[in-house]
Amino acid sequence: MPVSRLHSLLLASLLGSTPLDTQQRPCDTPSSLGPSRDLYCMELIPAPGTAGISGRVELGHPPGLFTVAVAPDGRSRFQLILQASGLPAPTSLGRYRSFVAWVMPLTMDSVVSRRVVGNGRTSIGIVDLEKFTVLLTAEPDARVTRPRGRVLLRGQSPATRLYPPDLLQLTLGSMTGPGDSSAQDRGSSHEPTAAKTDTTLRWTTVPMPRGLTMFPAEMGLRPALKPWLPSGEAPPIRGGERVRVSDGDTIRLGAGPVRRSVNGRRHTMFAFNGQHPGPLIEVARGSEITVVYSNRLPLPSSVHWHGIRLDNRSDGTPGLTQPAVPAGGEFTYRLRFPDTGIYWYHPHVREDIQQELGLYGNLLVRPDEADGYAPVNREAVLILDDLLATDAGLVPLGDESPTHALMGRFGNQFLVNGEPFFRLRVQRGEVVRFY
Repeated sequence: MPVSRLHSLLLASLLGSTPLDTQQRPCDTPSSLGPSRDLYCMELIPAPGTAGISGRVELGHPPGLFTVAVAPDGRSRFQLILQASGLPAPTSLGRYRSFVAWVMPLTMDSVVSRRVVGNGRTSIGIVDLEKFTVLLTAEPDARVTRPRGRVLLRGQSPATRLYPPDLLQLTLGSMTGPGDSSAQDRGSSHEPTAAKTDTTLRWTTVPMPRGLTMFPAEMGLRPALKPWLPSGEAPPIRGGERVRVSDGDTIRLGAGPVRRSVNGRRHTMFAFNGQHPGPLIEVARGSEITVVYSNRLPLPSSVHWHGIRLDNRSDGTPGLTQPAVPAGGEFTYRLRFPDTGIYWYHPHVREDIQQELGLYGNLLVRPDEADGYAPVNREAVLILDDLLATDAGLVPLGDESPTHALMGRFGNQFLVNGEPFFRLRVQRGEVVRFY
């Protein structure tokens, strides 16, 4: 009897069990004493548009002195064997010459192993990761160091099964390069502005802080919408003003395009009364006023008086309390202010566009004299905002619908009272009340 077989029988007798069939592989038909197919066999999924190609990866144990192979820090090590079938000649898929298998962590920010492969069984490396991704791509050059060609098969290790089911789909973002141009060239169902004629506008990646690792797949995704930003001639922006309103007064508030610069870049944006932020409306508690709103935007709009207890018809929520104010239209709001405090006003139509581009302002409702605040030297009202921009300018917005979030998106350019470098000088000993 061979020595190795004798050792197996001896070990089995010590453990009180029957020796495992050393020829059993993880992707073979399961047997009672064979390795777990669920834990040690990765079925690879064909990418969209791929037909007739299949594959799977066996997570075997590399040979060693012990039953379980581990790295020096205790992590399990796996010998990955790719079994592929149905691969045609690479040239039949386009300008490709080789098939390459890639092993990467889930963030796909580095390559753990790469092998040129073909049909049949191929060792694609030894890894000591519990969670990893395997891609099989067609490449124009076998010497490439990152997957750049067409992805045919992809899969993730069994340890990722408790992850969200769309995580694997996210890897498709890295398969399409800089984005799907078909989404950029597609027309849309409505015309918010004449700026649609700007055919140079393209989706860009979301700028990220240095040192923050994101899924390259996620960074490669582009919205399936036409990118849009306003353009054209517009008056220059003005600084925000304070408008003190008495009981029974009427004021006019208009929304329209403006021209402004942020960090040396000129943008066409939106503003109330040509101001960033919109006018600070200051009233006394208990006052009732009238606001005549004029929409000079290229798309429908409204004004919602956020946090104010008022009559429902003046709440400014199209579809619930009023119809949207069309471009060139007007709407009259009648407001009452029963509560002291600081509030804000903004549109409730395509907030992702209109708020993002500057349509917001504050309301300051002062208390009665009997309930007044302690005296101060002065007051300062601050309104915070952010813009999402690259070195080339603002990141586009979605024409047909929001692209990031209904109420807006996270920006990388912080603004205080509409300014990227807001400063406030105070004197020693001053008491300043901030709103």
